[in-house]
Amino acid sequence: MRSVCHILVLGALFLIQTTLSNFIWIFGLKPDLPLVFALCIAIVNGEKAGALTGLLNGILEDIFFGRFIGINTIAKSAAAYLVGYGSQNLYKGRTLITMTLAFTGTVVFNLIFVIVAYLTGELVRPWHQFLSITIPSSLLNMFISPLIYIGVVKMERFFYFYFNIKY
Repeated sequence: MRSVCHILVLGALFLIQTTLSNFIWIFGLKPDLPLVFALCIAIVNGEKAGALTGLLNGILEDIFFGRFIGINTIAKSAAAYLVGYGSQNLYKGRTLITMTLAFTGTVVFNLIFVIVAYLTGELVRPWHQFLSITIPSSLLNMFISPLIYIGVVKMERFFYFYFNIKY
């Protein structure tokens, strides 16, 4: 039940990102809502759940928008895994920690994406692309992350309360 709900929320965020976020451009950048959702899942549920969510998110984006299937998949699943692994021993209630982890996860995603795209010949000037997009998109995802994190925490508490029955 939990996995089905995660997939539905990921699909809804993917639809919102591809349709409605064209109207909320900030300095020419759009928020990456499914990436922030995968990072929040990694913070709350651990690195395996985050990597799986990032993998599904990357496959969706590669199928619909990518020339190669695998660039977004590798980058998003690796970023979510690293954020989940790095947040194991952190107190997860503070907004500042969530925002910092979302910023770090977006930087890691963009770094892996630029490296893989450069190795496959998709980018000619990778560091220009990295510097001009990474910092603004990381800041934008960082400011959106508390809203998605609150939704993820409430969803996980609901599942824990109603579906974690011990007999």
